[in-house]
Amino acid sequence: MKKILLGSTALVAAGMMVAPAVHAEDPIQLGVGGFMEQYFGYGSSDIDDRDHFDQKSDTEIIFEGSTTLDNGIQFGVNVQLEGNSQFGSTSADRTGGDTIDESYLFVEGDFGRVLMGSENSAGYIMSVAAPNVGIGINSGDQADWVPADSDAGQFRAALGATSLENAAVNDANRLTYFTPRFSGLQGGISYTPDGEEDDNSQPDENDSYHDGIDVGLNFTESFGGFDIAASGRYGIASNDEAGGDDPNVYGVGLNVGFAGFTVGGSYAQQEDAGSNEGQSFDVGASYGTGPWGVSLTYFNGEAEGAAGGGDEELQTIEAAASYALGPGIKVIGSIGWNDFDDDETGADDDSNDGYWVVTGIKLNF
Repeated sequence: MKKILLGSTALVAAGMMVAPAVHAEDPIQLGVGGFMEQYFGYGSSDIDDRDHFDQKSDTEIIFEGSTTLDNGIQFGVNVQLEGNSQFGSTSADRTGGDTIDESYLFVEGDFGRVLMGSENSAGYIMSVAAPNVGIGINSGDQADWVPADSDAGQFRAALGATSLENAAVNDANRLTYFTPRFSGLQGGISYTPDGEEDDNSQPDENDSYHDGIDVGLNFTESFGGFDIAASGRYGIASNDEAGGDDPNVYGVGLNVGFAGFTVGGSYAQQEDAGSNEGQSFDVGASYGTGPWGVSLTYFNGEAEGAAGGGDEELQTIEAAASYALGPGIKVIGSIGWNDFDDDETGADDDSNDGYWVVTGIKLNF
């Protein structure tokens, strides 16, 4: 695989050197976009008597810009600044305290789209999951309101998501290619030298994750009044630690929409990834009319947890409604229940259940 990648890179570089000179009419100028989500609600949990009102946030400022050469090829940049990376369990899981989230450049043309830098894998980006208009329960925010003290990860890992990153390696530095979309069908592939993000050190061939390949395929099309979105993906990486197996992941998803209704779900499985090994699925339905949207979604995830500690299971259900006040301005309401089952015994048993009632405002700009 590495020989194929090396040869392909050399051919691309040679092509760029012998290609006739082309120029952009304008230099790259960055624009500012992003989102801000502010929530207020009540969460009740039977662990440590955590019954509370709280206010929680999730914000990103996205700097993006591009320019197009006179041969039609577009070059651009995307840098995402976290607004809440130091707060909250969910934010910490997502960013690890990293102020800059994704950061990459892209090249796009009739040949497709190429990404280089810190970004999610093609398999993750192309995944389809059950519809939801609330705070989200598939790599969502439910752990901010009813925590699950787990030995396994929840964000983009099998215990808490079906949109997975293999071995929970998220936003690593990687090279990704997406094909053009033909008749609704698009493919993508990512190569990840190692599991590090924003790290220019040499990869270690003895690491538990290196030389990862992620492949995704999705299909989106409308016909006969129906809207179809489907996806499939597979990922594998090398693990050369003593006694380690190569982590691999696969998943499928499907949504079908008609006359404002959407029903769908997804399934994923993570293998040979220690405490994150497991499987997950979600199912849900939504309805939208004018500015209104409602949804009901169920999620179930299982993971190995700590070595010798027994399996962990997380079940979540959310009923939600949303109302668009204007372009990029949405009010949401969410009622949900969380049940975390830990097979460990005695003081190590962190089983917990609870509920939340939350309202908030989502701004996109």
